[in-house]
Order: sequence, then C-alpha cells, then structure tokens
Amino acid sequence: MLHIYAFGSVCRGEISPGSDIDLLAITAGGRNDLSRSMFSIYSHAKIEHIWQEGNPFAWHLHLESRLIYSGDDKDFIRALGPPAIYTKAREDCERFLAIFRQALASARCNHNSIVFDLSAAFLGLRNFSSCYMLGHGRPDFSRGVALTLMANGPPVDVQTYRILERARLLCTRGHGAALRKADIAQALQVLPRIEEWMLGLLKGTYDER
Repeated sequence: MLHIYAFGSVCRGEISPGSDIDLLAITAGGRNDLSRSMFSIYSHAKIEHIWQEGNPFAWHLHLESRLIYSGDDKDFIRALGPPAIYTKAREDCERFLAIFRQALASARCNHNSIVFDLSAAFLGLRNFSSCYMLGHGRPDFSRGVALTLMANGPPVDVQTYRILERARLLCTRGHGAALRKADIAQALQVLPRIEEWMLGLLKGTYDER
C-alpha cells in the first residue's frame, strides 16, 4: 500500500524561486520503483516508530503534511493522531550546535569551502531552533524559525540571516546569486555571536534546572 504526502515549504506557503517540493512516500516496505531523488521513502512501520518516539520529523508531518495520493483511500498520517511528546530537545539541540561549531571552525581556517561551511552553519542554526521551539511547545519548521526564536535578543540581523540562508540554497540547490566577499565577511563576523546565543539558550534552559 502506498501513501504520498507533500510537506515542507509548499505546505507552509513559503514557495520561492529556490524552493523545491518535498514529497514523502510511505510504502509497505520491500523493493519499489520510487526515485529517492524525488521522494523521502519510509515504511509504514518506520513512520509509526518515529510517531512513538515523538521525533521532530513526526511532528513536522503531523502539523504540515498534505495527502496527495492514497492507495486505500485512507489518510495514514491523520489516522495516527498526534505523535508522542518530544523529549529529546536538549540532546538534539546539542547535536545541531556541534554541527554549527564545526562549520564555524572550518569557515575560519579554510575559505575554499566557505559556501559549504556557511550552508552547514545555517543548517545547524535552523535545526537547533526548530528542536528548541518544539521542546518548548511552540513548533515551527519554517526557514525563518531562528529569527522567531531570536525575537527578544537577536544576535543577527535579518540581512545577515538571509546571507546564511542563501548559502544553504546555493549549496543544496545551486540557486541564487553568488556570495560576494562582503557577504562572506558579514556572515563570518556574526557567527560567533550566534554561537554564544545558542550556548546561552542551552545553559539558561537546561543547566539551571
């Protein structure tokens, strides 16, 4: 049995020239002819497992996915109900902070991979912010989630955030104007402040409990 869902920016109304269409195929398992370049492919059992874990991807699908094909005329995801409570926010935030810090260290010493490093920094920042927000009962999987989380004390202005976002689109989709030296310098200047902000959130939320 096959169920196909759209999720991500197309379901949030965030479509832009750099957007792609995220598609999830849920299958009965075993061999199939679906293209992994087109679909994220999961078995029904795997989806049920991440639901029981309260995995952020499960919450993402629960809140934002839209059914576009059902082999049995049923909405498999809606029938599952809400996922379990998300309990791994600290662990996941620490993991994405580590990705951000690795990208920052690489960006400081090797400008030959600067677009990749800034892209990885944006990935770490965005996913850190999504996990933090979900852990506090405020799910947000948008590209601008970090700006929402930074609202009360932003270490980065919107323009610099967009430079990091642009690096991500350039690296993953080959879309957008190339980064100028001034853009790179601006991003590098603010990355340490973002790192301090992320560390401060973790310390203030978890270490004082």
